[in-house]
Amino acid sequence: MDNPARTGAGFGTVDRVTSSHDLRLPPGQLDLVRRELDLHAGTVTSADLHRLGVGPDGVRRLVAAGVLRRVGRSAFVDGDRHERADPAGRHVLRATAVARTWPPDVLVSHTSAALMLGLPLTVVPDRVHGCRRGDGQHRRRAGSTIHTGYTDARHTTVHGVEVLEPVLVVMGVAQLRGRDEAVVVGDAALHRQLVTHDALRTAAVTRPHHPVHATFVRAVDLMDARTESPGETLSRLLLRGLGHTPVPQVVVRDELGAVIGRVDFLLQGTRVIVEFDGMVKYASPDALVREKRREIRLQRAGYVVVRLIWSDLSRPERVRSLVEAALATARRAG
Repeated sequence: MDNPARTGAGFGTVDRVTSSHDLRLPPGQLDLVRRELDLHAGTVTSADLHRLGVGPDGVRRLVAAGVLRRVGRSAFVDGDRHERADPAGRHVLRATAVARTWPPDVLVSHTSAALMLGLPLTVVPDRVHGCRRGDGQHRRRAGSTIHTGYTDARHTTVHGVEVLEPVLVVMGVAQLRGRDEAVVVGDAALHRQLVTHDALRTAAVTRPHHPVHATFVRAVDLMDARTESPGETLSRLLLRGLGHTPVPQVVVRDELGAVIGRVDFLLQGTRVIVEFDGMVKYASPDALVREKRREIRLQRAGYVVVRLIWSDLSRPERVRSLVEAALATARRAG
């Protein structure tokens, strides 16, 4: 994901303990806890700890020492893993731990499932989301929500917990976050071949009374497997909203037919290129130099390049001005 996490807390460092003696635990018990964490992707539940013989006092010591971090009712994660993880990784840890405390008829779903499946979001969820396999009541607790189910929903297993199938995850993202975020997730799922357009359309057709049906249908119509990052997805949606037709991932050649490079977007019928510059793109000075040389070659071949950054995506009038200026320059160049 090339979008910086827009949510996330600052977690201070804690002094780690390395022995059961320091924690006043029975000999070997800390090793058992750590082994249990490794077995369950960095998570343990109260039931796990009880089975290992760790009582309430031991749990409090493990949490106070930072060995464990409580992330929900009866749900804990490895303190070190949590501290090292980015916001999306922390949510995956939390969702895995919380899901292990749910009854067997509940699947991880919606935005939580998107992250569990490795699909990008522009904002990390502040709650863990699940859904029932079928009928059942909507339930909201501190830090988690269990939604009503999808009839005949399939699932996959991630980190030992059951996660809703990708097609319905995209629908769930549309329900919670709206059209654009659903397109971000849908683009990524299509690009990774986790879903197909046909499967997405079938999900919409077979659930005409779903409260998000209309939004989901619009989102599916806008999805494009060629788009490679959330920033590119949002750039494409913005350009379309401004009346342009951006064609993703076009290979551009010079006058001799030599490949200059693959560009994020070429505005259809023009020689205007739009590139989205994410944080990862120029991770080193050498990468920046290579990109500058590439841009010079594009200009010599008669193209005009517009570069967008994250802050531009919330300023459509600025983008309109940049693109119109580029179109005017391209027309003058003939």
